[in-house]
Amino acid sequence: MGTFLLLCMIGVAAMLVIGVIGTVVGALFHLVFWVVTLPFRIFFKIVFGLGGVLLGLLVAPFVIVIAVIGMVVALVGGVLSLVAPLLPALLLGLFGWAIYRLGWKKPAPPPPPPPASFWN
Repeated sequence: MGTFLLLCMIGVAAMLVIGVIGTVVGALFHLVFWVVTLPFRIFFKIVFGLGGVLLGLLVAPFVIVIAVIGMVVALVGGVLSLVAPLLPALLLGLFGWAIYRLGWKKPAPPPPPPPASFWN
């Protein structure tokens, strides 16, 4: 049993050493890959960064106009949704006003002007 435990401890130590070596080698490969691809990444960031800025400057006015139209439509929809429940009461009031208006007497026409005389 002691031999088995010793063999397990040696295996764990070996795996630890292999893991450390693998980590160091992986970090070195990562560093080399990062350094080798650095000029390409800088070039593409500059090219696509400027392209994105120019595209943004070109598209931004249209996006702003569409956004303003959307906000106006949303505002009108919100106001209508708040006013819609009041429509029955508004129509009832308008019908009452129309009936009241029909009961008014029409005003008398103005009196005719005096006849023209010699001195006028």
